[in-house]
Amino acid sequence: MTAEHGDAIYPMPAPARDFRLGPSSEPEWTRLIERLWKERDLLVRDFLQRFSAVSYGGAPVPREDVYRTAVDTMDMFLFQLAGLDLPPDLRTLPRDVAVRRARQGVPLDAFLEAVRNDFRVLWKGLERVARDNGISVLVANMDRVLDSVEGYISNIQQAFAEEEALLARNKQLYRQRLLSRLFRAESEDPEEVRDIAAALGVQAADTFEVLAAVGDGAAQAQRQYESDRRTYVYEAGDAVYLFRPERKGRTWREEAPGFPAGYLDAVQGLAAVPAAASAALVLAARRHAGLATVEESWMGIAGELLEEKLPGFAAPARAALDKCTPHERQRLLQVARSYARTGSIKETSEELYCHRNTVVNRLHSLQEVIGLDLTVPAEAARALVALSLYDGLGDQPHG
Repeated sequence: MTAEHGDAIYPMPAPARDFRLGPSSEPEWTRLIERLWKERDLLVRDFLQRFSAVSYGGAPVPREDVYRTAVDTMDMFLFQLAGLDLPPDLRTLPRDVAVRRARQGVPLDAFLEAVRNDFRVLWKGLERVARDNGISVLVANMDRVLDSVEGYISNIQQAFAEEEALLARNKQLYRQRLLSRLFRAESEDPEEVRDIAAALGVQAADTFEVLAAVGDGAAQAQRQYESDRRTYVYEAGDAVYLFRPERKGRTWREEAPGFPAGYLDAVQGLAAVPAAASAALVLAARRHAGLATVEESWMGIAGELLEEKLPGFAAPARAALDKCTPHERQRLLQVARSYARTGSIKETSEELYCHRNTVVNRLHSLQEVIGLDLTVPAEAARALVALSLYDGLGDQPHG
Protein backbone atom coordinates (compact mmCIF):
# COMPACT_ATOMS: atom_id res chain seq x y z
CA MET A 1 0.00 0.00 0.00
CA THR A 2 1.30 3.45 -0.89
CA ALA A 3 -0.46 6.52 0.44
CA GLU A 4 0.04 10.21 -0.19
CA HIS A 5 -0.21 13.07 2.27
CA GLY A 6 0.61 16.37 0.69
CA ASP A 7 3.99 15.83 -0.96
CA ALA A 8 4.83 12.85 1.26
CA ILE A 9 4.52 9.28 0.05
CA TYR A 10 4.24 6.35 2.44
CA PRO A 11 5.51 3.10 0.88
CA MET A 12 4.25 1.08 3.82
CA PRO A 13 2.36 -2.20 3.61
CA ALA A 14 -1.08 -2.50 5.14
CA PRO A 15 -1.15 -4.51 8.36
CA ALA A 16 -1.72 -8.21 7.75
CA ARG A 17 -5.20 -8.63 9.21
CA ASP A 18 -7.35 -11.71 8.74
CA PHE A 19 -10.52 -10.48 7.01
CA ARG A 20 -12.51 -13.59 6.22
CA LEU A 21 -16.24 -13.45 5.63
CA GLY A 22 -18.31 -16.53 6.25
CA PRO A 23 -21.87 -17.34 5.16
CA SER A 24 -24.15 -14.35 5.57
CA SER A 25 -27.86 -13.68 5.71
CA GLU A 26 -27.12 -10.47 3.78
CA PRO A 27 -25.00 -11.70 0.86
CA GLU A 28 -25.33 -8.52 -1.21
CA TRP A 29 -24.14 -6.31 1.67
CA THR A 30 -21.34 -8.76 2.45
CA ARG A 31 -20.15 -8.65 -1.14
CA LEU A 32 -20.06 -4.84 -1.00
CA ILE A 33 -17.87 -4.85 2.10
CA GLU A 34 -15.63 -7.55 0.65
CA ARG A 35 -15.07 -5.50 -2.50
CA LEU A 36 -14.34 -2.41 -0.42
CA TRP A 37 -11.79 -4.32 1.68
CA LYS A 38 -9.87 -5.08 -1.49
CA GLU A 39 -9.78 -1.34 -2.24
CA ARG A 40 -8.99 -0.12 1.26
CA ASP A 41 -5.83 1.61 0.04
CA LEU A 42 -8.14 3.96 -1.89
CA LEU A 43 -10.04 4.71 1.32
CA VAL A 44 -6.81 5.69 3.05
CA ARG A 45 -5.70 7.81 0.12
CA ASP A 46 -9.07 9.59 0.03
CA PHE A 47 -8.90 10.28 3.77
CA LEU A 48 -5.36 11.69 3.53
CA GLN A 49 -6.35 13.97 0.66
CA ARG A 50 -9.29 15.31 2.66
CA PHE A 51 -7.13 15.53 5.79
CA SER A 52 -4.68 17.91 4.11
CA ALA A 53 -7.33 20.64 4.43
CA VAL A 54 -7.59 20.03 8.20
CA SER A 55 -4.02 19.27 9.32
CA TYR A 56 -4.99 19.11 13.01
CA GLY A 57 -4.76 22.85 13.48
CA GLY A 58 -1.00 22.92 12.93
CA ALA A 59 -0.26 20.51 15.80
CA PRO A 60 3.02 18.59 15.29
CA VAL A 61 1.60 15.15 14.47
CA PRO A 62 4.06 12.94 12.56
CA ARG A 63 2.89 12.13 9.05
CA GLU A 64 3.55 8.45 9.65
CA ASP A 65 1.15 8.63 12.60
CA VAL A 66 -1.59 10.17 10.43
CA TYR A 67 -1.13 7.44 7.83
CA ARG A 68 -1.05 4.60 10.35
CA THR A 69 -4.19 5.90 12.06
CA ALA A 70 -6.01 6.22 8.73
CA VAL A 71 -5.19 2.60 7.86
CA ASP A 72 -6.24 1.29 11.27
CA THR A 73 -9.45 3.33 11.36
CA MET A 74 -10.63 2.22 7.92
CA ASP A 75 -9.85 -1.40 8.79
CA MET A 76 -11.82 -1.06 12.02
CA PHE A 77 -14.89 0.28 10.19
CA LEU A 78 -14.78 -2.51 7.60
CA PHE A 79 -14.58 -5.18 10.29
CA GLN A 80 -17.54 -3.60 12.08
CA LEU A 81 -19.62 -3.21 8.92
CA ALA A 82 -18.93 -6.84 8.06
CA GLY A 83 -20.07 -7.94 11.51
CA LEU A 84 -16.65 -9.43 12.33
CA ASP A 85 -14.88 -9.39 15.67
CA LEU A 86 -12.20 -6.72 15.80
CA PRO A 87 -8.55 -7.87 15.83
CA PRO A 88 -6.94 -7.32 19.25
CA ASP A 89 -4.87 -4.36 18.04
CA LEU A 90 -8.01 -2.48 16.92
CA ARG A 91 -10.21 -3.01 19.96
CA THR A 92 -8.87 0.01 21.82
CA LEU A 93 -8.24 2.12 18.72
CA PRO A 94 -10.63 5.04 19.54
CA ARG A 95 -9.10 5.56 22.96
CA ASP A 96 -5.53 5.06 21.75
CA VAL A 97 -5.96 7.64 18.98
CA ALA A 98 -7.73 10.12 21.24
CA VAL A 99 -5.07 9.84 23.93
CA ARG A 100 -2.30 10.27 21.39
CA ARG A 101 -3.89 13.34 19.78
CA ALA A 102 -4.54 14.94 23.16
CA ARG A 103 -0.90 14.47 24.12
CA GLN A 104 0.19 15.89 20.78
CA GLY A 105 -1.74 19.06 21.49
CA VAL A 106 -4.31 18.65 18.70
CA PRO A 107 -7.29 21.01 19.23
CA LEU A 108 -10.49 19.02 19.75
CA ASP A 109 -12.43 20.85 17.02
CA ALA A 110 -9.70 20.16 14.43
CA PHE A 111 -9.51 16.55 15.60
CA LEU A 112 -13.26 16.02 15.25
CA GLU A 113 -13.31 17.73 11.86
CA ALA A 114 -10.77 15.19 10.65
CA VAL A 115 -12.64 12.28 12.22
CA ARG A 116 -15.94 13.32 10.63
CA ASN A 117 -14.33 12.84 7.22
CA ASP A 118 -14.48 9.12 7.94
CA PHE A 119 -18.18 8.94 6.99
CA ARG A 120 -17.61 10.79 3.71
CA VAL A 121 -14.68 8.53 2.87
CA LEU A 122 -16.58 5.33 3.69
CA TRP A 123 -19.69 6.40 1.82
CA LYS A 124 -17.74 7.41 -1.27
CA GLY A 125 -15.93 4.08 -1.21
CA LEU A 126 -19.18 2.15 -0.82
CA GLU A 127 -20.74 4.06 -3.72
CA ARG A 128 -17.72 3.21 -5.83
CA VAL A 129 -17.93 -0.54 -5.20
CA ALA A 130 -21.76 -0.66 -5.19
CA ARG A 131 -22.05 0.41 -8.82
CA ASP A 132 -25.55 0.78 -10.23
CA ASN A 133 -26.99 -2.53 -9.06
CA GLY A 134 -25.87 -2.15 -5.44
CA ILE A 135 -27.09 1.36 -4.64
CA SER A 136 -30.35 0.13 -3.13
CA VAL A 137 -28.43 -2.17 -0.78
CA LEU A 138 -26.16 0.71 0.17
CA VAL A 139 -29.04 3.10 0.90
CA ALA A 140 -30.76 0.42 2.97
CA ASN A 141 -27.63 0.18 5.13
CA MET A 142 -26.92 3.89 5.52
CA ASP A 143 -27.86 3.81 9.22
CA ARG A 144 -25.37 1.02 9.79
CA VAL A 145 -22.55 3.14 8.38
CA LEU A 146 -23.68 6.21 10.31
CA ASP A 147 -23.94 4.28 13.58
CA SER A 148 -20.44 2.87 13.16
CA VAL A 149 -18.89 6.28 12.53
CA GLU A 150 -20.91 8.07 15.19
CA GLY A 151 -20.01 5.40 17.73
CA TYR A 152 -16.35 5.94 16.92
CA ILE A 153 -16.72 9.72 17.24
CA SER A 154 -18.50 9.35 20.58
CA ASN A 155 -15.76 7.11 21.96
CA ILE A 156 -13.13 9.51 20.61
CA GLN A 157 -14.74 12.52 22.28
CA GLN A 158 -15.04 10.81 25.64
CA ALA A 159 -11.50 9.47 25.65
CA PHE A 160 -10.07 12.79 24.41
CA ALA A 161 -11.90 14.73 27.12
CA GLU A 162 -10.69 12.34 29.82
CA GLU A 163 -7.09 12.50 28.63
CA GLU A 164 -7.09 16.26 28.19
CA ALA A 165 -8.53 16.69 31.67
CA LEU A 166 -5.80 14.45 33.04
CA LEU A 167 -3.12 16.37 31.18
CA ALA A 168 -4.53 19.67 32.34
CA ARG A 169 -4.53 18.54 35.96
CA ASN A 170 -0.86 17.68 36.00
CA LYS A 171 0.21 20.29 33.42
CA GLN A 172 1.29 17.62 30.99
CA LEU A 173 -0.57 19.21 28.09
CA TYR A 174 1.56 22.34 28.20
CA ARG A 175 4.68 20.34 28.83
CA GLN A 176 4.04 17.97 25.90
CA ARG A 177 3.48 20.89 23.56
CA LEU A 178 6.80 22.34 24.62
CA LEU A 179 8.51 19.00 24.03
CA SER A 180 6.87 18.74 20.61
CA ARG A 181 8.26 22.17 19.76
CA LEU A 182 11.70 21.10 20.92
CA PHE A 183 11.80 17.74 19.16
CA ARG A 184 10.07 18.80 15.96
CA ALA A 185 11.56 22.28 15.54
CA GLU A 186 12.74 22.91 12.00
CA SER A 187 15.47 25.26 13.20
CA GLU A 188 17.65 25.54 16.24
CA ASP A 189 16.75 29.13 17.00
CA PRO A 190 18.64 29.97 20.22
CA GLU A 191 15.89 32.31 21.37
CA GLU A 192 13.20 29.66 20.92
CA VAL A 193 15.33 27.10 22.74
CA ARG A 194 15.78 29.55 25.63
CA ASP A 195 12.01 30.12 25.74
CA ILE A 196 11.34 26.36 25.82
CA ALA A 197 13.99 25.87 28.49
CA ALA A 198 12.50 28.60 30.65
CA ALA A 199 9.01 27.12 30.31
CA LEU A 200 10.30 23.64 31.16
CA GLY A 201 12.19 24.95 34.16
CA VAL A 202 15.70 24.14 32.95
CA GLN A 203 18.63 26.15 31.66
CA ALA A 204 19.25 26.08 27.92
CA ALA A 205 22.96 25.54 28.60
CA ASP A 206 22.45 22.69 31.10
CA THR A 207 24.12 19.31 30.60
CA PHE A 208 21.55 16.56 30.03
CA GLU A 209 21.34 12.77 29.93
CA VAL A 210 19.00 11.07 27.46
CA LEU A 211 17.27 7.71 27.21
CA ALA A 212 15.44 6.11 24.27
CA ALA A 213 13.22 3.08 24.83
CA VAL A 214 11.26 0.92 22.39
CA GLY A 215 8.86 -2.00 22.64
CA ASP A 216 8.02 -3.11 26.17
CA GLY A 217 10.71 -0.77 27.47
CA ALA A 218 8.81 2.21 26.07
CA ALA A 219 5.63 1.28 27.92
CA GLN A 220 7.57 0.71 31.14
CA ALA A 221 9.36 4.05 30.74
CA GLN A 222 6.02 5.82 30.40
CA ARG A 223 4.64 4.19 33.53
CA GLN A 224 7.77 4.70 35.58
CA TYR A 225 8.39 8.36 34.80
CA GLU A 226 4.99 9.84 33.96
CA SER A 227 4.73 11.41 37.42
CA ASP A 228 8.42 12.33 37.77
CA ARG A 229 8.46 16.09 37.26
CA ARG A 230 12.26 16.17 36.93
CA THR A 231 12.22 13.84 33.92
CA TYR A 232 10.88 14.96 30.55
CA VAL A 233 9.12 12.24 28.54
CA TYR A 234 8.40 12.55 24.82
CA GLU A 235 6.68 9.90 22.72
CA ALA A 236 7.21 9.69 18.97
CA GLY A 237 6.05 6.72 16.93
CA ASP A 238 7.01 3.51 18.72
CA ALA A 239 9.76 5.13 20.80
CA VAL A 240 9.77 7.01 24.09
CA TYR A 241 12.50 9.53 24.82
CA LEU A 242 13.41 10.69 28.32
CA PHE A 243 15.84 13.38 29.32
CA ARG A 244 16.77 15.35 32.41
CA PRO A 245 19.60 17.58 33.61
CA GLU A 246 22.53 15.49 34.79
CA ARG A 247 22.95 15.23 38.54
CA LYS A 248 26.30 14.26 39.92
CA GLY A 249 26.17 10.81 41.47
CA ARG A 250 22.54 10.30 40.42
CA THR A 251 22.73 9.55 36.70
CA TRP A 252 20.97 6.73 34.89
CA ARG A 253 24.37 5.19 34.28
CA GLU A 254 24.83 4.89 38.05
CA GLU A 255 21.19 4.14 38.86
CA ALA A 256 19.83 2.12 35.94
CA PRO A 257 16.14 2.79 35.25
CA GLY A 258 15.14 -0.88 35.19
CA PHE A 259 14.13 -1.21 31.55
CA PRO A 260 16.17 -1.63 28.34
CA ALA A 261 17.12 1.66 26.70
CA GLY A 262 19.75 3.46 24.67
CA TYR A 263 21.66 5.99 26.76
CA LEU A 264 23.72 9.13 26.14
CA ASP A 265 25.10 11.42 28.80
CA ALA A 266 27.06 14.70 28.78
CA VAL A 267 24.66 16.22 26.24
CA GLN A 268 25.62 19.86 26.10
CA GLY A 269 22.62 22.15 25.95
CA LEU A 270 18.88 21.67 25.46
CA ALA A 271 19.18 22.26 21.70
CA ALA A 272 21.34 19.11 21.43
CA VAL A 273 18.79 16.85 23.14
CA PRO A 274 16.76 15.86 20.00
CA ALA A 275 19.92 14.76 18.13
CA ALA A 276 21.09 12.88 21.22
CA ALA A 277 17.68 11.20 21.42
CA SER A 278 18.05 10.00 17.82
CA ALA A 279 21.47 8.58 18.67
CA ALA A 280 20.06 6.91 21.78
CA LEU A 281 17.38 5.29 19.61
CA VAL A 282 20.13 3.70 17.49
CA LEU A 283 21.64 2.31 20.69
CA ALA A 284 18.22 1.11 21.90
CA ALA A 285 17.93 -0.97 18.73
CA ARG A 286 20.87 -3.05 20.02
CA ARG A 287 18.33 -4.74 22.35
CA HIS A 288 20.39 -4.75 25.54
CA ALA A 289 18.91 -6.14 28.70
CA GLY A 290 19.82 -2.87 30.43
CA LEU A 291 21.40 0.35 29.23
CA ALA A 292 23.03 0.34 25.80
CA THR A 293 25.81 2.94 25.79
CA VAL A 294 28.18 4.18 23.13
CA GLU A 295 31.10 2.53 24.92
CA GLU A 296 29.41 -0.86 24.82
CA SER A 297 27.81 -0.65 21.39
CA TRP A 298 30.11 1.29 19.08
CA MET A 299 32.05 -1.76 17.88
CA GLY A 300 28.92 -3.64 16.87
CA ILE A 301 27.53 -0.59 15.06
CA ALA A 302 30.85 0.06 13.34
CA GLY A 303 31.09 -3.59 12.33
CA GLU A 304 27.63 -3.57 10.77
CA LEU A 305 28.36 -0.35 8.85
CA LEU A 306 31.68 -1.68 7.58
CA GLU A 307 30.11 -4.97 6.59
CA GLU A 308 27.45 -3.03 4.70
CA LYS A 309 30.00 -0.88 2.85
CA LEU A 310 32.72 -3.55 2.58
CA PRO A 311 30.96 -6.93 2.35
CA GLY A 312 33.13 -9.70 3.75
CA PHE A 313 35.07 -7.34 6.02
CA ALA A 314 34.77 -9.74 8.97
CA ALA A 315 34.86 -12.97 6.96
CA PRO A 316 38.57 -13.83 7.55
CA ALA A 317 38.29 -13.49 11.34
CA ARG A 318 35.01 -15.40 11.36
CA ALA A 319 36.41 -18.23 9.27
CA ALA A 320 39.54 -18.48 11.42
CA LEU A 321 37.56 -18.62 14.68
CA ASP A 322 35.19 -21.22 13.21
CA LYS A 323 38.13 -23.56 12.94
CA CYS A 324 38.80 -23.37 16.70
CA THR A 325 37.14 -25.65 19.20
CA PRO A 326 34.22 -24.03 21.05
CA HIS A 327 36.27 -23.94 24.28
CA GLU A 328 39.27 -22.32 22.62
CA ARG A 329 37.10 -19.85 20.75
CA GLN A 330 35.37 -18.81 23.97
CA ARG A 331 38.72 -18.21 25.72
CA LEU A 332 40.05 -16.12 22.83
CA LEU A 333 36.94 -13.95 22.61
CA GLN A 334 36.92 -13.56 26.38
CA VAL A 335 40.50 -12.29 26.51
CA ALA A 336 39.83 -10.01 23.53
CA ARG A 337 36.81 -8.50 25.24
CA SER A 338 38.59 -7.96 28.54
CA TYR A 339 41.83 -6.62 27.07
CA ALA A 340 39.93 -4.29 24.75
CA ARG A 341 38.23 -2.78 27.76
CA THR A 342 41.19 -2.54 30.14
CA GLY A 343 44.18 -2.18 27.83
CA SER A 344 46.19 -3.82 30.61
CA ILE A 345 47.66 -7.30 30.90
CA LYS A 346 47.54 -6.99 34.70
CA GLU A 347 43.91 -5.88 34.87
CA THR A 348 42.87 -8.48 32.32
CA SER A 349 44.53 -11.25 34.33
CA GLU A 350 42.76 -10.06 37.48
CA GLU A 351 39.42 -9.85 35.71
CA LEU A 352 39.76 -13.33 34.22
CA TYR A 353 41.29 -14.85 37.37
CA CYS A 354 44.36 -16.18 35.56
CA HIS A 355 48.11 -15.54 35.48
CA ARG A 356 49.40 -12.62 33.40
CA ASN A 357 51.44 -15.08 31.31
CA THR A 358 48.21 -16.86 30.47
CA VAL A 359 46.79 -13.58 29.18
CA VAL A 360 49.91 -12.97 27.09
CA ASN A 361 49.72 -16.47 25.66
CA ARG A 362 46.03 -16.14 24.80
CA LEU A 363 46.58 -12.79 23.09
CA HIS A 364 49.40 -14.39 21.11
CA SER A 365 47.13 -17.31 20.21
CA LEU A 366 44.43 -14.88 19.07
CA GLN A 367 47.00 -13.13 16.86
CA GLU A 368 48.01 -16.44 15.33
CA VAL A 369 44.38 -17.37 14.66
CA ILE A 370 43.06 -14.12 13.14
CA GLY A 371 46.33 -12.53 12.01
CA LEU A 372 45.77 -9.32 14.01
CA ASP A 373 47.63 -8.15 17.12
CA LEU A 374 45.48 -6.55 19.84
CA THR A 375 48.55 -4.83 21.29
CA VAL A 376 48.97 -2.79 18.07
CA PRO A 377 46.28 -0.04 18.05
CA ALA A 378 45.54 -0.08 14.31
CA GLU A 379 45.29 -3.87 14.22
CA ALA A 380 43.33 -3.92 17.46
CA ALA A 381 40.68 -1.61 15.99
CA ARG A 382 40.23 -3.88 12.97
CA ALA A 383 40.21 -7.01 15.08
CA LEU A 384 37.67 -5.78 17.62
CA VAL A 385 35.27 -4.42 15.03
CA ALA A 386 35.48 -7.67 13.05
CA LEU A 387 35.06 -9.79 16.18
CA SER A 388 32.03 -7.75 17.22
CA LEU A 389 30.16 -9.32 14.32
CA TYR A 390 31.13 -12.78 15.50
CA ASP A 391 29.54 -12.93 18.92
CA GLY A 392 28.23 -9.48 19.79
CA LEU A 393 31.59 -8.48 21.24
CA GLY A 394 30.71 -4.87 20.61
CA ASP A 395 27.45 -5.15 22.57
CA GLN A 396 28.70 -6.60 25.84
CA PRO A 397 27.95 -4.86 29.14
CA HIS A 398 30.83 -3.97 31.38
CA GLY A 399 31.78 -6.16 34.31
